[in-house]
Amino acid sequence: MTGPIDFIHELTFSRLPAEVVHQAGRCLLDLVGVAVSGRQTRLSRIAHDFAVDHLGAGRKGARLLFDGRRASPAGAAFAGATTIDSFDAHDGHALTKGHAGVAVLPALLAVADAEGLLDGGGLDGEALLTCLVLGYEIATRAGIALHGSACD
Repeated sequence: MTGPIDFIHELTFSRLPAEVVHQAGRCLLDLVGVAVSGRQTRLSRIAHDFAVDHLGAGRKGARLLFDGRRASPAGAAFAGATTIDSFDAHDGHALTKGHAGVAVLPALLAVADAEGLLDGGGLDGEALLTCLVLGYEIATRAGIALHGSACD
């Protein structure tokens, strides 16, 4: 792989080391668990209502996490990320001073739902973990690069 575009196009589940697959599974479980708890917060309820009221589903809607209502993919990703972040117990990365998964997983699920890839539509466990790894890799590298060139 020579660059980020090649990495994106060439990454497959079979190319992922076992340790990476294991860690991706742990991150997925962590994010879902935190989302379950976060969904009980007032902030999550506000974000979900805002997404439904102001970021409507349009032609390709996506379901909100643990809700069932629909919003645009961007609205569903926003509400999902806010839900996870509202409990603030999710994974992080010291060099990025941030949390990649809080944005990556909700965006991944929202786009997959809007494109009909959930519920037997093509996004199996291997594809989900591969996309999750790809999102973490890009977000982490971007965060490290940002902090290498900007003051805190």
